[in-house]
Amino acid sequence: MQVSTKYSIPICCGLIVIVGLASFFQSKEDSVKPAPVKKNTEIVTKLDSVTSFDTTACSDAEVKLFLKEFIKQFQTNKAANINRFINKENGLAVFLRDGYYPILSFPDKIDDWIEWFDFKIYDNIIFEKFPEYLGDGEFKKTGFFYIDYKNKFNLDDFDDTYSNRTNEDKKPFRQLEEKCNYRADVMSLDKTTVLTLYFSIYKNNKYLVGITQDSVDDVLYIDKEKEFIAFDTEEQVNEFIQNNRRFCDLENKAYVDFDKKELTYCDFGDEPFPFLNYKIGPISVISDKIKIREITFYNSNEEDGFTLKLSNKGAFSSYRMGARPQYIYDKCN
Repeated sequence: MQVSTKYSIPICCGLIVIVGLASFFQSKEDSVKPAPVKKNTEIVTKLDSVTSFDTTACSDAEVKLFLKEFIKQFQTNKAANINRFINKENGLAVFLRDGYYPILSFPDKIDDWIEWFDFKIYDNIIFEKFPEYLGDGEFKKTGFFYIDYKNKFNLDDFDDTYSNRTNEDKKPFRQLEEKCNYRADVMSLDKTTVLTLYFSIYKNNKYLVGITQDSVDDVLYIDKEKEFIAFDTEEQVNEFIQNNRRFCDLENKAYVDFDKKELTYCDFGDEPFPFLNYKIGPISVISDKIKIREITFYNSNEEDGFTLKLSNKGAFSSYRMGARPQYIYDKCN
């Protein structure tokens, strides 16, 4: 059937107009993209970036007033009183040694560690470096010593081999490094322990950010009532042993008997360890006042010896090994 040209031309023009309009509106719709949806992480990042830490400095008088209050509360040995100085959001770094094991922890309160800090400290506050330890429980000077410590506190300075945290693991606690601006060191009143404290002390931010304690190097041998023995030569040590034949550890019910040539220690059970002879080792200096020598007791051959340490205070001691108790053998009364 033949279509009349009278109607075909207008129809074609109409189709062209309709297709053109459709293409126009489609291209415009494609050019308008939807607005991106903000994720929560983006909002958090923004909030963190605008949060600032007030570092307005305190006067010397304000710093000492804060330290004085801390000392007062520390002396109570009550966790609740010390927790007042801890920012719960930031927490604090606690470093201790449990025998041979170094422990680095990041709690938000001190409750689980309070027993490690059950001792009294000096309260005379002095702005200077910690004094020299002279040995045998003596320091060149006593007091609560503090210094500026801004940008010096570093978590990597603590032995973390036991927990073995990676740098990524420590990242949430790095803020403690940035906030610390003072360090204080103070000895216990019995002079056997040194307490080290790290503080953030600013106008509106006064917190404890780190705490650690450690025994003085010669703590095992401190005894003010004991005199030093002649110790410089092997002959002097042998003379001391000739004049003192039996040494006892009353707490562990153990002894070293040079007349019977036997000693007792937990590793040997109920049977004493018999020895035929002993060998005196060289001097090791523990502190300016305390020296020790290894005394190795031999049974049948020199490969199966048992070693104790003899100090120039005249006492034998065992090495710390795992969960074994510490043995101190003094002259028996």
